[in-house]
Amino acid sequence: MRAQPSAARSSHRTPSSILGARGPVVALLAVLLAVLPVLAVGPRPAGALAQTATAAPAQNRSATIALADPTPRVLRQGSSLVLRGTVRNTGTTTIARPVVHLGIVDGPLDTRDQVDRWARSSEGFDEPTRVGTGTVTELAPGAQAPFTITVPADRLRYRYYIASLPATLTVTEGTTLTAAATRGVARTYLEWTAATIPQPVRTGWIVPLTLPADPDLFGPTGDTRTAAWNRAIGPGSAVARTLDALQGQPVTWLVDPTMLEPPGAVDPAVPAPESTPSTTTTTTPSSTSTTSSPTPTPTPSATASSSTGSSSRPASTPSATPGAGTPTGTAPSESAPTSSSTTSSSSSQSPQPSTPATVESLAADLRTRLQQVRAGQPVWFLPYGDPDLTALASAGGAEAVREHLDRPLSADLRQIGTTMPMWAASEVTPSSLAGLSRTWRQTTGSLPVTFLSTRELTGDQHRPTTSAGRRLVNGAPVLVYDEPLSFFAGAGGGDPGLRTQRFLAETLAIYQQQPQAQRSLLMLAPRTGQASPAQLARVITAARSVPWLRPITSTALVQQARTAQPSARLARRTTPFPATPPASPVDPAALTLVGRNREIAGALDTILVDSADVIAGWDRSLSEMGSTRWRGRGAAYGTTLRTTSDALDSLTTQVAVRPSTVNFFANSGMLSITVVNNLARPVRDVQLVVTPRKGLLWVKRQPAPLSLPAGGRTTVRVPVQAVAAGTAPVDVALSTPGGEPLGLVRGEPVKLKVNVRPTATWIYWVLGIVAGLIFVVGLFRSVRKGPRAETAMPLPDDVPEPIEGDDD
Repeated sequence: MRAQPSAARSSHRTPSSILGARGPVVALLAVLLAVLPVLAVGPRPAGALAQTATAAPAQNRSATIALADPTPRVLRQGSSLVLRGTVRNTGTTTIARPVVHLGIVDGPLDTRDQVDRWARSSEGFDEPTRVGTGTVTELAPGAQAPFTITVPADRLRYRYYIASLPATLTVTEGTTLTAAATRGVARTYLEWTAATIPQPVRTGWIVPLTLPADPDLFGPTGDTRTAAWNRAIGPGSAVARTLDALQGQPVTWLVDPTMLEPPGAVDPAVPAPESTPSTTTTTTPSSTSTTSSPTPTPTPSATASSSTGSSSRPASTPSATPGAGTPTGTAPSESAPTSSSTTSSSSSQSPQPSTPATVESLAADLRTRLQQVRAGQPVWFLPYGDPDLTALASAGGAEAVREHLDRPLSADLRQIGTTMPMWAASEVTPSSLAGLSRTWRQTTGSLPVTFLSTRELTGDQHRPTTSAGRRLVNGAPVLVYDEPLSFFAGAGGGDPGLRTQRFLAETLAIYQQQPQAQRSLLMLAPRTGQASPAQLARVITAARSVPWLRPITSTALVQQARTAQPSARLARRTTPFPATPPASPVDPAALTLVGRNREIAGALDTILVDSADVIAGWDRSLSEMGSTRWRGRGAAYGTTLRTTSDALDSLTTQVAVRPSTVNFFANSGMLSITVVNNLARPVRDVQLVVTPRKGLLWVKRQPAPLSLPAGGRTTVRVPVQAVAAGTAPVDVALSTPGGEPLGLVRGEPVKLKVNVRPTATWIYWVLGIVAGLIFVVGLFRSVRKGPRAETAMPLPDDVPEPIEGDDD
């Protein structure tokens, strides 16, 4: 039933009104129809736009039309019409005398299907009646020029109660309206009302503010990361422009908390704690072993970038500076307050910088702004990182979803807003929605307010829904958004003026479904591919200016959902929507790698001293790998995941054994091993295990867990026993208490080369060699001198000499 009983339908005239108002016109048209076939040559009637105009050859389509808002926005009885716009020559030849013709079809579009049909094609509709023209200056290729069409009230004598009239804008070269002269056609809509609207449709608007899929947002500390965050949330960013354009509009912001509390940078070294100087200590090596190769193996750098303005990725083995805290030449650490925030007192004497210096200051500025607008524009939050719930559930089950829901809003964010709805990035089924709701309730303790499209709930995107606030049979509150309308209003592409008129025609058709019922409608802008902020503001402004729509707050919609009867069910079968979401790169292989990275971060947590901030930042960075923002951005996702993995692997090499060659000249004693810590934080409970690869050396006892200062080193003395002489390769493995390897070189523990010479063996060899040398030397001397010569032995002085010839 209509508010005016004289009309059988809101957009139809009564038979008497047709005859009374158009009787003479009908008679005249009958005469013209009888005469026209006789005319073999001549122009077409000025009052009709031929279908041949819309069927112009494709090669003639060389002009496009951009439409401004019509004046007035809604036509009424006795009102004239002023239509403005711009014509652009997209062809390669000049349009010498462009003319724009406005035609209106006297046949209202009562349903959304009819509105959709007119947007696709003019086939099946009556020919438009030309009601006005506008001339344009000569258009060279690529040039554009404005046009204005003024239609007097006597050309708009419609008698509809409420109607959306199909209209065409046709660009021709010259005033003749023929297929050959046509250069471009645009189909649009003009709205008409004749009375007040008793029950306008209450319309709510929710606009998401999320981060782009930019790998630099989650890269290492430095200018590149800061610049990426400045592009994402800083002055002039899409987020800032959206907040500016929609200032004062009745919208609710749906915010990814990561924008306000950024995760830690994926540095290949942990940042130095504030006011904690790094020290280096060296223990004197044992006298029982000597080191012949003191040169250390290069270890990863303590910073991600060594030059200002560079956009370098973390390398696997850059050079190191042991003992350094924050090296010079790098950007300030983003995990600690910067000096830029402490210089506000001197702002009156010196100009403020054009952009904040750090990621933290950018996020703080955005938090402050949302805090200021929340009174008139409520702020809702997505889970941290805007997790892709359906992709996570498919790739990793309920546990993967739970990992991305177990972080509650911080106290600072709860001061801005507390509502956290569930918004799946792709279509859900009854079973998948039940699983997600169950996991959400188990993790957070309550059922969430869930966004569902009208198509998911009813099976048809154009089926009427009485209220946007519904309740499923399991008691879960649901906010039902109109999928096509949200797309036309919030997605980019096409001419904003034509899209706005399409939106108004769709909403007018919705109103005509049940004009006497109290109903509500929800517009949910897409996460990505949003319209420009100016275009979105234009649509919202238009919706506020028409009589069949009225704003409604998101709080009122949630109240509708929580108090509704639990009767809504998801449709078993749904019609596909053309704007299907792109595929997600979150798959089992990616989740396996993310899980491995979490294990490494957890293992590092067991050895880093006073580094809960670092580990929490890493955990938040890893959670970003399950975000919805990566849909359709597989290359960016792979880059971010690879950067994160490389940086974590690099961290495990910062605590390492210095390779060397050791001479062990003892039967037993201490083997000296040097361990270095190139991290800017102290470490504790580092396990060291010495394993000889040959039986030449035996380790009596493994050393106790090690503690090393930031940037320091220590020498560990391990008791060993020499078994036999020879060269013994010795593996020296470092690990966390849980067994995570540290200081690997190409995936292997550091190898020491130990020259083993036990004392019990070599001393006898030395003595034997010495004895043998003495024997050989003596023998050689004896052989060289020959036999001894005989000599008379002198007699003693008291013995008389014998007398020659004297005998007995």
